[in-house]
Formats: sequence, C-alpha cells, structure tokens
Amino acid sequence: MVIKLADNIYSPLGATTWENYQAVMAGKCALQQYSLPDGSLYTASLFPEERRHDDGYTFFEQLCIGSASDAIARADIDPKSPRVQFFLSTTKGNVHLLSRRAEEPKSRVLLGSSASIICRHFGNPNPPIVVSNACISGLSAQIVAMRSIEAGLCDTAVVIGCDVQSEFIISGFQCLHALSPDECRPFDKDRCGLNLGEAAATIIYSNGTEGWIAESGAMCNDANHISGPSRTGEGSFRCLQALDIDKEKIAFVSVHGTSTLYNDEMESIAIDRAGLVDVPVFSLKGIYGHTMGAAGVLETVLSMQAVEHGVIFGTRGYHELGVSRQVNICADKRITDKRSFVKLLSGFGGCNAAMKFSYNTRTDQPKTSTSKPTEGTIPSIRIAPTAEELVELYRTHIGDYPKFFKMDPLCRLGLVTTELLLKQSPKADYGVLLFNRSSSLADDTAFQATIQDRGNWFPSPALFVYTLPNIVTGEISIRNHFQTETNFMVLDAPCAEVMAAQIAIAAEHGPQISGWCDVDADGNYLAALIAVPQHTSKETIEQELNKILK
Repeated sequence: MVIKLADNIYSPLGATTWENYQAVMAGKCALQQYSLPDGSLYTASLFPEERRHDDGYTFFEQLCIGSASDAIARADIDPKSPRVQFFLSTTKGNVHLLSRRAEEPKSRVLLGSSASIICRHFGNPNPPIVVSNACISGLSAQIVAMRSIEAGLCDTAVVIGCDVQSEFIISGFQCLHALSPDECRPFDKDRCGLNLGEAAATIIYSNGTEGWIAESGAMCNDANHISGPSRTGEGSFRCLQALDIDKEKIAFVSVHGTSTLYNDEMESIAIDRAGLVDVPVFSLKGIYGHTMGAAGVLETVLSMQAVEHGVIFGTRGYHELGVSRQVNICADKRITDKRSFVKLLSGFGGCNAAMKFSYNTRTDQPKTSTSKPTEGTIPSIRIAPTAEELVELYRTHIGDYPKFFKMDPLCRLGLVTTELLLKQSPKADYGVLLFNRSSSLADDTAFQATIQDRGNWFPSPALFVYTLPNIVTGEISIRNHFQTETNFMVLDAPCAEVMAAQIAIAAEHGPQISGWCDVDADGNYLAALIAVPQHTSKETIEQELNKILK
C-alpha cells in the first residue's frame, strides 16, 4: 500500500502543517485586498514583501525548497537516493521572470529548469517530473506518484505543490472576470468570484502498512469546453464513480469550491449524481484562496489533519446555499469519528481529479494488472512544421474544424498531429498524456506583452486561457469526444525512458495518445506522438519513442 510518510504546508498562515492547522481551527485567514495597475481591486492570500528575499533562488523555488526540506526531515529519508523521485505540481512556476523588471535569468521560467534546480538542491540524481495540469495539478501529481510507487519505479515520492502570484496570473484571472474584490463565498447564493493565494505544500509517499493510505485516484476530462465545466458535472462525476466510495465510511468531501458561479454548481451536480449529497462538504478557498498548483496537496494535507483530530472544517464565507443541488455544505466546524475522506478538484481544459484517502482502515492490497502486455508495432508520427506548414496540414487533412484558427500554436500542433495519428490507429476512447519542455512559453510571452506597459494595460482573455499547457489535451478531447484521463508533464529535456515509464502506467488504465508536443519561444514546432494500446509494456513504448524523438 502507498502511505504518507510526512508532509508540510508553507503558507502565509504558517511554515508547518501544524501551524496551518491551528490557524484554520482558530478561524484565521490571510486574505487581504489589493489593487492592480488599472485600479481594479482583488482579494488574495499573499506572503508579505519582506519574505521575498533573494538568496540565489527565486521566491517560487525558495517556497518549494522550504516546504520540501521540512517534510523530508520529518520523513527521515535520504533525498540523494536514486530510489527517491521528485514530482513538482505547478501551473506557472517562475512566470514572473518574463517581466523586464525581473532580475533573475529568464531561463528559469522553464518549469523543468526550475524543477531541476530544486532537485539539485537536495542532491537527487533523477530527472524531476513536473505535472502542470491546471487546477488539478496537485491531485494529478499525487496520483502519478502513487502509481509510480505501485509500479516499482521508485520507493519514495516527494510531491511538492507550489504557485506564487504575480501580475501575470492576477491580471489574467481579472480579465476573465473571475476574481472577487471581496472575500470569496464558496457555494453561497451571493458568490461572485474567486480569491487567489500563495503557498507551497509537500507530501511524501512510500510503501507501507500504517498511517494515511492513498487508496485510489482518478482523472477524467469532461470534453466540454476549455474554460467552462460540464453543466452535467460529467468529469467530476466519473472521477467520484471510479473511486468506488462507500458514503457511510467517509467523513467528508473536500471540494474545489472556488466560489465561481459555474464551478460550484458543477461540483454540486457531480456530488449529487454520485449519491453523496448527504456527505458533509467543505471548501478551504475562503481561508487560503485558490493556491493553484499547491491546492491539491495543501487541501489534502489539511484534510488529513482534520480527520486525525475528528473535525470537519467549516466553509468560510458560506451562509446560504446557492447551487441547484441540496449538497451538505458545512458552514461551521463539525465533529466526526470516520477515518476516510475524498478530495475533489477540477480545472481549465476540462480536467477533473479525485482521490480517496483512509487512515489505518484498509486491509486489502491494491489491484495490479494481470493482463498480458501488448507488444507489436505502435502507430506513430513525427512532424516539425513551420506555422504556415501546420496550417496547410490542417487544410489538407482536416479542414472541417474552424475552431482550429482560434487556437494557440501548441493546441494547433497537438490537434493536427493527433488527427494524423488517428488516421492510422484503431478507433478507441484514448486518454491523452503529453510532455514538453517549453510548457506554454510562446503564449506566456504573448500574454506578458499585453500587460508589460502599465500605461497601456490590456490583459487579453483570449491569450490567457491558453497559458496553461494542458489546454492542448482539452482541445484534443473536445475534438474527439474523449471523456478519459488527460495529463500534461514538463521535463527539462526529452527522455524516452522517463516518458515511457509514465505512459505505460497510464496505459494500464486505457489506450493513450501520448508523446512530445512542444512549441518553443522561437516558434519552433515539434510533435512526436504514439497511439499506445492498453497494457503496452514500457520497453515497447520506449523503443518507439527512441525512434521518433531522435
């Protein structure tokens, strides 16, 4: 079984998990009101300026290292061991470095580069894996870590979730009209938007039999819209359904609860459809704000603390039900004697994730695949077109999807390459797992240009939506009606061995469209994708990747 060895939360409310738990129980929150250069107001939970000192690391890297250092010390593990794997969950990392005002090297804006710096601090020899899967990144990273341990890829997984706020992120959410000028009110009838937050959180997993058990996890795309959740809660419902939940045994569902109109409504529908409408539900966004890549880890760790102390947290800001389903929202703290809970998240790109955790209650062993590995030829494709050549490929081979011309370069590349690959592949309900080095750097650079001049402040909502690399997996899912698992990982460099290991794990859960899909800051395009049948071996996948990545 995969168990938690140790954890940490490093937030404006405290530098340890215990400090944060005590702060939450005392009714504290760090939300304050701030203003953007255009004069608009927003409320967020941010670290004070005096904490943002320069010691050779960016503030983002400092938070990751600080949180992981505390957790590693508590776990009493050797981070230099080759059997320890680091997973970093983040959406934007050092994106503030795109500003001309930033003094640090611009190369650090690459998520894989920053993750490697963090790994080198601890002397870890393995390439770190960055999971950048929008708002569900923190749960996605935990699911990937859990599966990696079960598959024997590592003995111990250090999962770090972190994001820091900057004008880039805040202006983007503001131009989408998603930010509330006041403290957010999850699930309340008067909710009017989310608050953003900063934090780092770490959870360390290993094999064991006692303590907190990561029982199961699921990811699912609703294939609905890149920036709007399914009106039927399809993705979150499927995730909850996959966990095989006994509602009599779980203390609560810790939801995303962003306080936006459509997210809270979607979650209420999914919970109702899953038969969990009577189970207590709470959101922590009214205390921490939306901490993005940290949210899934931070909220999991705090939920573990709550169960250990027989508590269900209240939902700060909630007063009167404002969703269509009669979900059991906790306005105030409650008591529980149950030892399991569910964590639920959703995000842009149609992605959804859920995990079930229990404290010393599971006695069965996790199911392992007994299917014979699939061998043989794997359909593959590699293209490295110019922007103009990519448009010509679309016109020649597809031509019936006008939305193509509204997409950013990475989504265009992923969509066209997938369409060409599917023409030579068996029909299937494919999952989508993509890797690259540049994340969404081309779009990040374009969006930064819209906010660079404070005298001509014009954040572009059309650009901001595409500054998440996983949007390409959403566009592929929407086009092909894939309501399956989607994920996006960033590496410092292409590595067939690392990629094949993760693809093989994903392929245990279904066939996969997977591989490398990258558009760098200079406008160079490269896609090298494979269509992987279910239960394909790592060795077969690695062999094919080596052919097309050269």
